[in-house]
Amino acid sequence: MGIITRLGLALCAALLLAVTAAATPARADWLKAETPNFIIYSEGGERPLREYATKLEVYDRFLRMRFGVPLDRPVGRKLPIYLVRRQRDLEQVRPGLGNTVAGFYYPGEEDIFAVAVTGDGDFTLLHEYAHHFFFQHFSTYYPGWLVEGLAEYVMTARIWPDRIQVGAHNENRASWLMNSSWLPLEELLTNRFGEIEHEPHRLTYYPVAWLLTHWFMSSPERVVQLEAYLGLIRQGVDPVTAMQQATGLSLAQLRNVLRDHMYGRIELNTYDIDLDIQVEISRLPPSADDLLLLGQRLKMPMSEEDRAMALEESRRMAARHPDDPLALLVLGHAELHMGDRAAGEAAFTRLLEQQPENIEALQFMAMARIEDAADLPDERTDLMNRARGYLVTAYGVDPGNYLTLLLIARSRDGAPGYPNDNDLATWEMAFIAAPQLSGIRLGAGHAFLAAGDKATAIALLEPLANAPHGGEGAESAQKLIDQANGVVREDSAEAEPEAETAAAD
Repeated sequence: MGIITRLGLALCAALLLAVTAAATPARADWLKAETPNFIIYSEGGERPLREYATKLEVYDRFLRMRFGVPLDRPVGRKLPIYLVRRQRDLEQVRPGLGNTVAGFYYPGEEDIFAVAVTGDGDFTLLHEYAHHFFFQHFSTYYPGWLVEGLAEYVMTARIWPDRIQVGAHNENRASWLMNSSWLPLEELLTNRFGEIEHEPHRLTYYPVAWLLTHWFMSSPERVVQLEAYLGLIRQGVDPVTAMQQATGLSLAQLRNVLRDHMYGRIELNTYDIDLDIQVEISRLPPSADDLLLLGQRLKMPMSEEDRAMALEESRRMAARHPDDPLALLVLGHAELHMGDRAAGEAAFTRLLEQQPENIEALQFMAMARIEDAADLPDERTDLMNRARGYLVTAYGVDPGNYLTLLLIARSRDGAPGYPNDNDLATWEMAFIAAPQLSGIRLGAGHAFLAAGDKATAIALLEPLANAPHGGEGAESAQKLIDQANGVVREDSAEAEPEAETAAAD
């Protein structure tokens, strides 16, 4: 065969390949893995995604085994996790995050989710999932240092498909312990992280919390002491006194014991995990490449400048995928909250024509009617009925969806007879579904106080009032507790439910 003939065949093959490629629908890079406890989105291949999903399920199984949560207890809502390839991809979701952050967890009213850089963000993701896990399964009060200390303790886990090893140290935390002046134990025990103002002490809050937790968790006898300490502080005993009584050590002695523990041999504990996990993997539509992370950005607080940019980008990207369900959802959200409300509702109407049971579209349409009712009091009854119509449909699709339950409960606030038994049951279901949201705890606290159930209200509010990072939610919860107990403070004002802000440690 001559060279001209070979070149001609090669050219034909190249042209055929080009035509075939052009005729083949575009494939999205995004894959979705679903397991009993997680929904994981990833730009990587199927095999690493399956391995990552299995790793997270092993981690969840360990947490259940170690902290006494029934292995067969289902979760009310699977946690969505978005795995990205590079740190700068995080800024597609959270602009201005900075180049030292490898991941974050965001508990907000419109979504509760995590984003992490594959590999680099593992510690962050495991730390934040520990918070998510403890919030989901435990409603009792824990002091701030232990909340963070436990997350630090388990985040360094080494995970295999059939076992997990815990107790290892984090190099960064260990460096602070060995080379810096420690936060005084009295400050650690009596203050939340957000209340520590002295910068060197703030920097050693997490390391010292980890070390104290590690010391307690390193022997069965000390676990018993930790339980005794928790029992004492829940009875109202001063935290320093409670620690000294539970351990039999003064704070000076305890500090020396912790230093010895730090320089001694750190024992690692290995747990065998017998887990037959099913991982269902599917490919997202091509629109996900343009719109998946953008859709998550819209659910977070943004500056006015970022809102304008997100609106413009939503319009531009949605135009590339006309009539695509994800494009309609993102465009509707952006227009409803940042642009042309009529255009937003038109997008949701079109989406509901395609997918009558799309929960997010139903929720956004309900939110629009609730906002209208606040602006048009003469039409409130009709508008709230229309809002509840959307919510009834959404509830029928997923009775455990926390946002649907929250919106139903709020739509009843101020109605005759509120709160009745049904209202309290709705708040309780919303709390069970998403106990990490301050808006739900505050709304439920208001309702139970109005119904005369002080004990339930305080039980709901106390963990929020003592949240390690403090913030407006903690302050509002404390004001409600003071109100319930008849305590009057000079700066007291009736607390209102608020949206949760990001919690990235």
